[in-house]
Amino acid sequence: MRVPRVALATSVLVGATAVGLAVSTGWASAAETVPASAARPLPVTTVSDVLVDPVHRHILITDHENGRLVVTNYGGTVLGIREGLAGIRGLALSSDSSTLYAARTDAHAILAFDAATVVQKASYPLGDSVHPYNLAVAGGKVWFGYMGPWAEGGFDGNFGSLDVDGSQPDVHLHDQSTDGSDFYLAPFVTSSPAAPGTLVVSDVSHSGTEAATAAAYDVSGETESRISFGTVVDSYTNEAVLSADGTNLLSAGFGVWSSPLSGLGTRNLITEDTTPAVSLDLAADGRLAVGESNGMYEPEVVVYPAGSRKPEVSYDLPQIEPTTMPMADRVFWEPDGRLFVISRNNQYNLWQLAGPKFPAPTITVDAPATAVRAQALTVTGSVGGAVSLPEGTELSVTRTDVESSNGKVLAKAKIDAAGTFRFNDTPPAGGPVKYTVSYAGSEQADAATGQDTVQIPRATPALSLTGHGMVSIDGQTVTVTATLGTTHTNRIVQFTTQRAGDTYVNPGDPVKVNSAGKATFKVTLSRNTTVTVKFAGDGRYAPRAVSSVLYAKVKAGTGVYNQYKKKVVGSQLWSYFRTSADPKFVHVVTPYPNRTVRTVVQYHSGGKWKTWRTYTTKLTGTGKATVVVPGNYKAGVKWRARAEYLYGTSGDKVNYSTVGDWRYYTFTK
Repeated sequence: MRVPRVALATSVLVGATAVGLAVSTGWASAAETVPASAARPLPVTTVSDVLVDPVHRHILITDHENGRLVVTNYGGTVLGIREGLAGIRGLALSSDSSTLYAARTDAHAILAFDAATVVQKASYPLGDSVHPYNLAVAGGKVWFGYMGPWAEGGFDGNFGSLDVDGSQPDVHLHDQSTDGSDFYLAPFVTSSPAAPGTLVVSDVSHSGTEAATAAAYDVSGETESRISFGTVVDSYTNEAVLSADGTNLLSAGFGVWSSPLSGLGTRNLITEDTTPAVSLDLAADGRLAVGESNGMYEPEVVVYPAGSRKPEVSYDLPQIEPTTMPMADRVFWEPDGRLFVISRNNQYNLWQLAGPKFPAPTITVDAPATAVRAQALTVTGSVGGAVSLPEGTELSVTRTDVESSNGKVLAKAKIDAAGTFRFNDTPPAGGPVKYTVSYAGSEQADAATGQDTVQIPRATPALSLTGHGMVSIDGQTVTVTATLGTTHTNRIVQFTTQRAGDTYVNPGDPVKVNSAGKATFKVTLSRNTTVTVKFAGDGRYAPRAVSSVLYAKVKAGTGVYNQYKKKVVGSQLWSYFRTSADPKFVHVVTPYPNRTVRTVVQYHSGGKWKTWRTYTTKLTGTGKATVVVPGNYKAGVKWRARAEYLYGTSGDKVNYSTVGDWRYYTFTK
């Protein structure tokens, strides 16, 4: 359910008449994409109402699901969260801005907070059958739209008032029989400082299906008196505000409609676009901001100049979550011209769309470039920039090092009269030590952070790894052993492997070394593989890594074909060919893209083996190569042939050079 806010504007859409507001036809349009970095996450899961407190420079947001009241500054920095407020919804400020009122539906009550500190100071029960949703201040009273018990055919919506000026709080519920009023849901209650004795009560939708109605009341006396009543939109009313002069009601439906309070049955569409308006608000200079329920590639917020039906600028919120687009939930102004929108998605975010940037100080931190572990050092800094912070302002200090990766909170530093600060620390760990100095933010200045890093030398640990240069065969499993020397607290190492030809590294699980400082790792080889063992370091010993290269031969086998018989002579298997036959060899070699195999053919002469021919053949995808060796062969000559893979020559550099076994053969007539 949408909840209205008191308009902060001082002038809007001048020239209203009994039949609507006069509009111009001027046109100026410029779509602006808001940078993703402008999003400020909000700690809410729903937004029930939003209120700007210009006196205390607060943005107040209620979340009825979590029972939470969130307070931010204009920069979106969360200044405080009030918990345990189940069902908290509508908000309103007293006329002097000293008291913040909040409706608690579940508690059947209205709460009062000190507006400056946002500390609860009172709770006013309304009755067990009253579930307040929306609030407004008018006629010296707090008015609320509420739902009663479930009624046949719909909810029992109505409105009432709370008067806290007397000796005892006085709760008054509107008597619908006096004017025949009928509200389907808890109605919006809307007022304007320009018309302090006027209240407008808007139904979301009459009977839940028909056009929405509204009624204007004179609340300056003891009892409310109806001024006018009528249909204000042809659809649901999503939100409503009054013009700053208090004479017109602006309702968000399909587009924005304006109705004079003197005759609410008359309405006029004041926006050219009839896209469903989910939220609206007026600036002090009369500009109208509208949050629209648009598609993926259309703007979420549109701004209309005072008196114009055509927008002057629109804002498109960027996608900041991987699967969903942000949708406008609330748009609102503050008096200095800042325009905000709260978007809803899986995460609610606050964005500033226009107006002066909320100032933030600049924090400069100056730490020594180097230092000695366990010895005191001094960090200094200064605070300047767009806004100055008073003397005595406290700054949070955090030290982050290898032993405190999430940061360790140190004593706060204070700003002196010159805008500088200093603090001492004795870092217990070596390596990079980062000091972060932060200002939490306030009503006058946004949060800011500065940091600097000290490098503190650490000892180099002893670390070794076996296996370097070892040559194995494809498919063989090899065990390597790492030995880690003395360290401070970390006794964990991690092995990684990278095969030749791969661009990625395969990490192994971290392993704790044994009491002798040793850890073993097994790797099954298919190519030349670099095994690396890494020590991540600790507070006294630096990170270190060592590597061993393990070489892997390919599998290389050769089959002989076209012979007429085979025979073992001594310890060798011989193939016998007729002099009319050509030997055929089929090599099977470990496959790899674009790999070739070399066939070496030798004959025996003069007591020596001599190379006769070599053939280079590309392997098939399954690692096969067929070679037929033609020739005019003489009976009785001894021959042999084998397959060879040569690193860098056989089409790649991923395995160790490998030669297969010789295949012996001869010829007979």
